[in-house]
Amino acid sequence: MGMIMGSGGSRAPLFNAHLGPPDDPVAARGIVILGVYFFSLAALTFYLLVATWPVPDPALHSEQFANFSVFGWQPNSPPSADLRLFVTVAISGALGSLIHCITSFADYVGNRRLGRSWVWWLILRTPTGIALALLFYLVLRGGLVAPSLPTNDATIHASAILNPYGLAAIAAMAGMFSKQATDKLREIFDTLFRTNQPVERADPLGWTQPVISSAQPASLTVGAAAALTVTGYNFHRDCTASVNGKPRDLKWESENRLTIALLSEDVAAKGELRLAIHNPGPLGGESPRFVVPVMAAA
Repeated sequence: MGMIMGSGGSRAPLFNAHLGPPDDPVAARGIVILGVYFFSLAALTFYLLVATWPVPDPALHSEQFANFSVFGWQPNSPPSADLRLFVTVAISGALGSLIHCITSFADYVGNRRLGRSWVWWLILRTPTGIALALLFYLVLRGGLVAPSLPTNDATIHASAILNPYGLAAIAAMAGMFSKQATDKLREIFDTLFRTNQPVERADPLGWTQPVISSAQPASLTVGAAAALTVTGYNFHRDCTASVNGKPRDLKWESENRLTIALLSEDVAAKGELRLAIHNPGPLGGESPRFVVPVMAAA
């Protein structure tokens, strides 16, 4: 099974109408259980976000937010401003990841392409979004966001003047667009800890299987030879391409984009082209097949 970037830009299962049903379809009962789970989790996340939202307390505006109540339970004293923001960021990250996860789930159920091998990906997507949101928040609070304290009131805590709407939006987007958030964190890490001469290791870690997420044009016409612009990730500079098992020339543009040159024989008859990208080396590998239909001319 292939992969798509999805509405959240992260690694989600690929649906392609030409691939047919999965080898391990989820039973109708399992789909109902997952649907109830996602609906309940979304309702709980939305409730917790509203119930624990950091609202300024007129009596304690200089140090804390107002106290909150969850299902009738209320802390004995209002939590610190830092703790309230951590809770808001975590819940917002869950909400963002749920948007992506529920969209993928609905698409797969509607297209009858949900396989059991992807169930744990769907379940673990929410805690992954929470972790990414918290990590992104720590990076922002640690150096990229430096709130200016009013000079006329030294008792105001820095957390109390941060805009919770902005933090929640960033956390939700980090959870929803996990691929882009991870890439940005990697970029920050590479900038902070750049080495002039990286140490070469005999057995480096890291799996670099390429994945195709989309192709443009999405479909071809018989007799109209063209080039395909392929997007995805983990495209090595020295990768190779094949169409229906036959090698084809390609132009590498970036690790997320390349162009495959087609031959006239590829579009000589109605059918489909099965694209694959291969990264060389012991830690490389071949991408899952990506299907591009070839349709009869109108």
